[in-house]
Amino acid sequence: MKVFILTEGGKNIGFGHLTRCISLYQAFEEGGVLPEFIVNGDESIRDLLRGKKHKIFNWIEEKEKLFGFIENADIVIVDSYLADISLYKAMSALSKIPVYIDDNKRINYPEGIVMNGAVYAEDVDYIKNENVEYLAGPEYMPLRKEFWKVPEKEIRERVQNIMMTFGGDDAKNMTPKILMFLNEEYPELMKNVVIGRGFQNMEEIDDLREKKVNLIYYPDAEKMKEIMLESDIAISAGGQSLYELAGVGVPTIGICVAENQLENVEGWAKAGFLEYAGWYSEKNLLEKIRNSMKHLEDINIRRNKSELGRKRIDGKGSLRVVGILLFNWFKDNLYLRNADFEDALDIFNLSNDETVRNNSFNPEKIEWDHHSNWLKEKLKDKNCLFLIVSDNSGKFYGQVRFVVESETKEATINISLAREIRGFGLSSLLIEKSVDKLLEVRKDIKLVKAFIKESNVASIRSFEKANFKFLRKVRIKGNKSKIYMKETGNVKI
Repeated sequence: MKVFILTEGGKNIGFGHLTRCISLYQAFEEGGVLPEFIVNGDESIRDLLRGKKHKIFNWIEEKEKLFGFIENADIVIVDSYLADISLYKAMSALSKIPVYIDDNKRINYPEGIVMNGAVYAEDVDYIKNENVEYLAGPEYMPLRKEFWKVPEKEIRERVQNIMMTFGGDDAKNMTPKILMFLNEEYPELMKNVVIGRGFQNMEEIDDLREKKVNLIYYPDAEKMKEIMLESDIAISAGGQSLYELAGVGVPTIGICVAENQLENVEGWAKAGFLEYAGWYSEKNLLEKIRNSMKHLEDINIRRNKSELGRKRIDGKGSLRVVGILLFNWFKDNLYLRNADFEDALDIFNLSNDETVRNNSFNPEKIEWDHHSNWLKEKLKDKNCLFLIVSDNSGKFYGQVRFVVESETKEATINISLAREIRGFGLSSLLIEKSVDKLLEVRKDIKLVKAFIKESNVASIRSFEKANFKFLRKVRIKGNKSKIYMKETGNVKI
């Protein structure tokens, strides 16, 4: 599968686009897919891209070079404030599934998927197009892998420390201004100050270093999470960091430092998570920060804001988005074919997969000799339809097996899918397709049954979604189980 992520980043652009795109890259890796970054940026982004497949060049200007890479791509994701509509149209034509990350309805996007994970996204009045799918709302906000699962944050009785984060470059020179204010007004508080790679104001900041000032240089995602969990309050610009702060549950005072952040800070203030102090250039900004600090002294207010943030951001946005993209690709690229003995090793490995064995009525590991003999018998059995799930390249993704009772004209289905395609909602689709395949070759089948362990909740949901109905509870080899059934239409039960 060819997946490309196109974005921009650097000292003069900032790092927000790249940060959220990294989370999508990580989610693809989790799904067994290795994407490739194509980034319009400078040398400052190389550390962020270390260990990731990438190319760095100005793809906005070098269009022919870009098109040569992405032609016939399966999925292309674009996160840019610089690309124009002609580039988006070209990407729509060159890829099977084009995806456009949007923050503010920047253009009228061509055919594809528009993704906006902002807190205000559901209120954006997109021009509806039947050829465009919209993923809008904070449940789709991509956060880096370290923020997918965050422990419960401790809300202390008293505020003891505060963190400051103004992005990768602090373009408006806010860090020294706010740090000086905090040193004077709150000398007893520990100040955790995040320093980005693009900072041009380190001399000023170093002059403000005191015993209660902790300068944290170029923290990675794990370190950022650690700082957030430790900090009682944050003061932040209005970019991508707000979503990580909300996901951790850090009560935050927000300062807008760019036009494209305004909806973010206002949206989070409306949601009740953020104390909005205003624009970076306001004369009374420090007074507003002081008032917000006073307000956040109350533990109940901080606890409420923490809960509101975590409720809106559960950290799984990138996994949701990639799950949808992979589902869309797989549903159009998977097919069912008859099994043959050349599939023996793939079937053997899948059958001994830990999850498959745990969901089986016989959880013991299968031996090769037994499997080989069993498969030969099944392939010869006229009352067994053995199907393989594969893509156009022939890659093995799972198996579906039907055993038919000749007298009753009933079939029992067994399905197991490879780890790479689990969790995308494909099971129900493949169950439906396989039943159709069965009925093509066995028009006499009246009923299809599935026997499922009660503990196998995912399988139960898949069969229910495929319109199988609960029949009754049974015990199979000591396991509490359920029987589900689907009528074929040949008879009424």
